[in-house]
Amino acid sequence: MHVVAGYDGLDNRVESPELNRPGLAIAGFYEVFSNDRIQILGITECSFLRKLDPVDRQARLSRMFEFPIPCFIITSGEEVTPEFFNLANKKNVPIIRTPMPTSRFFGMLSNFLEMEFAPSCTIHGVLLDVYGMGALLTGISGVGKSETALELVERGHRLVADDVVILRRISKNILIGGASEILKHHMEIRGLGIVDVEKLYGVGSVREEKKISLLINLEKWEQNADYDRLGIDEKTRIIFDVKIPEYRIPVEPGRNLAILIEVAALLQRLRYRGYNPAAEFNKSLNRRIQQKKAHGEEVNNNSEPPAQ
Repeated sequence: MHVVAGYDGLDNRVESPELNRPGLAIAGFYEVFSNDRIQILGITECSFLRKLDPVDRQARLSRMFEFPIPCFIITSGEEVTPEFFNLANKKNVPIIRTPMPTSRFFGMLSNFLEMEFAPSCTIHGVLLDVYGMGALLTGISGVGKSETALELVERGHRLVADDVVILRRISKNILIGGASEILKHHMEIRGLGIVDVEKLYGVGSVREEKKISLLINLEKWEQNADYDRLGIDEKTRIIFDVKIPEYRIPVEPGRNLAILIEVAALLQRLRYRGYNPAAEFNKSLNRRIQQKKAHGEEVNNNSEPPAQ
């Protein structure tokens, strides 16, 4: 893309993530004109303008430029008419040209604006890409989140953000997480200090952002705490009005947290496909109990295999 007119308006504010194609406005219909949006002109709009006589074209464009418009983007490499060029410079409205086709550029810019305008918040934790699943590790300070994340990176998974995770809600049920520009690709490890993960492990060990697929809360082990031993019911936590599947993993000496997090990510992948191993095991067990009852057999609650 490059600017061809209206350079003095490059500081104009874009206050809407939506885009608009001003074909009806050029034709003279202004009752519903979204002038606060970026205006996209493709082959259709530019061809229509070129077919108008200069006087009519000047009048139609002058009417449109009476509205405050952030900028115009001309797609498909279309040329800018002299009247359009002069009015843009006079009104300080940038005109930007791109050789990209309208439909492709429209989709790309729309996705970019959705990300930029998405409501955001920050959360204390570590975000990783584990087997393609965005795993957000949370827990009190000092529980071992960063050390566990470093071991996962060592095992081939990818770091997204450490310590401060910036969350953006890009739709009703999708959260995207990323790191701040200052902390991107870095981790703080007690006893070692700041570690540049990208420099140590290569560009394949990091990524810019990731959709949040599951939340793993690392908790210090408590003897009398009620931890899930079956996994039949899927627990969730609401973050930014989005329900995220949650796993509580107690931390104590001897537990390999990296492996447990890998298994949690794989289990969540299965659940997204509609398969819950714990629920299927429970169904199988209930069927076996019902079959034994139907045959008048005694049900052995110990579930021990018969002696050979």
